[in-house]
Amino acid sequence: MMRRADMVLLDLDGTVIGPDGTVAREVWEAADRAREAGVRIAVCTGRAACGVALEVAQRLDPGAPHIFHNGALMLMGDEVLHCEELPAEPLRAVVEHARHHTLRVELYTTHDIFVDGICERCAHHAEVLGQKVVERDLMEVLRSERVVRAHWIVAPEDIDRAIALELAGCEVGQASSPALPESLFASVTRRGVSKGSAARRAALRLGVDLRRTMAVGDSPGDLPMLDVVGLPRVMADGHPELVARYASVPGVDAHGAVRALEEAAGLMR
Repeated sequence: MMRRADMVLLDLDGTVIGPDGTVAREVWEAADRAREAGVRIAVCTGRAACGVALEVAQRLDPGAPHIFHNGALMLMGDEVLHCEELPAEPLRAVVEHARHHTLRVELYTTHDIFVDGICERCAHHAEVLGQKVVERDLMEVLRSERVVRAHWIVAPEDIDRAIALELAGCEVGQASSPALPESLFASVTRRGVSKGSAARRAALRLGVDLRRTMAVGDSPGDLPMLDVVGLPRVMADGHPELVARYASVPGVDAHGAVRALEEAAGLMR
């Protein structure tokens, strides 16, 4: 059989990475077979370009352009291919809003994560990411660092209060992680930045047609990339809106990413 896709874009949490925070052996093996069939495999995640996410990306396909921070950062190996810095004024508003409501927000630079104070919720998040979080005055961070993403990490009942803030020139996307069921997340990036804009950029970089690109995800934050590709696939245990809208593959515990990669490579039995 001929392969169906030239590139596969893979979300990580709930798609490739399961509740135990690891990638199943079957997924690694399917990725090897897909690459051998000529399919490029690019991570497209809300995670930072560090720790577990960076390790997974490099192992899946070291020669692909990998997408982090919901599209704000694209790397190929150690080379930064694209970086979208957030405007200063909305960032100040986010930090002030977080402090006023006693909510936790993280600020991300290309490779680092900063918080006003490390709490149990962000410590657990850091453990899952495999990345050290730096405790630092966030207003000082804004004065001295290039911030590519602000990231709310809150209890589910607080997510609406966190994202109620109107932010000019910004995009806000929500996500969840099976490895962190006690939290919900919302990412703030520059307007026009999304997994969809990054998918277009990755396809252009590799010279592949988006109509022959597969994207695999599970949460509303994946909608922009699912909408721009010719072969969108959703995990069967993903968000109900996505499951109702797109073709599905088995859930993360049933290794749905394996099914997607085999279909992309034309290896379905």
